[in-house]
Amino acid sequence: MSLAFFAMMIFILMSGLFTSIDSMPEWAKWIARCNPVTYFIEVMRMVVLKASGFEDIKKHFIVMSGMAVIFNVWAILNYKKTSS
Repeated sequence: MSLAFFAMMIFILMSGLFTSIDSMPEWAKWIARCNPVTYFIEVMRMVVLKASGFEDIKKHFIVMSGMAVIFNVWAILNYKKTSS
């Protein structure tokens, strides 16, 4: 539980929710771009502040969908059934 809380705090802090990604150093930008929360925050800003449609958020949707497929395939491959 503590590890999950720690990971979520890092994801949220590196997502651009509190600080702009453009003001981060280059190494932090690379980490932020590997974070799915970053794309979700950008989509929420685009929809709420700019009233963007699906055409505007299509790139972010594709990236988030790709990450979802990769992480789900990884989870399925790492799943080990325990005998009971």
